[in-house]
Amino acid sequence: MDNEYQKLDAKFAQSLVDIVAAELNKNVNILDERGVVIASFSKERIGQVHEPGAMMLKAGMIKEFYVTKDDERRFSGVRTGFNMPIMFDHKCVGFIGVTGERSTAEPYARLAARFVEANLQSNARQEKLVGALKDKEELRSVFLNKIIRVQEEERKRISRELHDETSQSLTSIIVGLRMLAEQVQSSGEREKILIMRDLARTTLEAVHDMAVELRPVLLDDLGLVAAAQKYIGNYSKQHTMIVHAEFNNLSRERFATEIEITLYRILQEALTNIIKHAKASEVWVSLYKTPTKLMLLIKDNGVGFNLNLFKNTHSRTSLGIYGMGERVALVEGIFDIKSAIDSGTEIFVEIPL
Repeated sequence: MDNEYQKLDAKFAQSLVDIVAAELNKNVNILDERGVVIASFSKERIGQVHEPGAMMLKAGMIKEFYVTKDDERRFSGVRTGFNMPIMFDHKCVGFIGVTGERSTAEPYARLAARFVEANLQSNARQEKLVGALKDKEELRSVFLNKIIRVQEEERKRISRELHDETSQSLTSIIVGLRMLAEQVQSSGEREKILIMRDLARTTLEAVHDMAVELRPVLLDDLGLVAAAQKYIGNYSKQHTMIVHAEFNNLSRERFATEIEITLYRILQEALTNIIKHAKASEVWVSLYKTPTKLMLLIKDNGVGFNLNLFKNTHSRTSLGIYGMGERVALVEGIFDIKSAIDSGTEIFVEIPL
């Protein structure tokens, strides 16, 4: 058991004293492991040394004791009453005393000691559970971060291969087919070759789009702003949707790789969801920076959805939005989504720089 669990917190001790004193209608004191009063129904006693208790604790005598009338006269700051050790994890962490004659104070003191010990045990269990949960969340974040990093590296590798090797091979095929078409005499044969060339060109465009979707070269070479502008431009052409884009206080500024990837993926996911589900005609994208934060806002004028129902579903959309929140959490940012039926959807991301 950690040392922090083996000490009585003064605020916690005082709350227990208030409860016990109110129930017993008696003056109650709690001493710490040095014999100092850290909690008392008589507030003026807090901070005083309880001499009999301090002497016993210093001598290592962990046992119940009664302060007599004679003791009250001999020692300063003590009252007649019965005192019980407070045991926690097989150690004495202090004493609890109830004032009064022994016959009435003793049973109350024993009951009070058990009450305090039970609360200490409960607090310790709660602290352990909270600690275990925190460790679990930290471990989960580490694993999730590693998974995302591996995924991004794999996307980057495949994208480069598609861009550098597959695209070049297809380009060579297109050039070769065009040259072949110029050499053949038959118009029928030439037509077939040109059809094959057009098919290769269409395949090249599809491969290029796939490479960009996986990991745009611009994101690595020129950064978030350039990649986002290019993606939004292609998005507007492909889906004939009006996209209003603002990049305030930004030009070609670069940010940490994790931040750039996070915001780019959120932009991708959000715009993909708008096309699939929102039925929107206009989208507003705003990326802006303050000295300490980078913020992304994406709004649409689509059909929206019920956020309460969304939280209880497991659709592709909800998983996508959940993934956005997870990514933002890994860079210690804030993720917020607002939506209502027939009122569109708004996604806001704030990441500390």
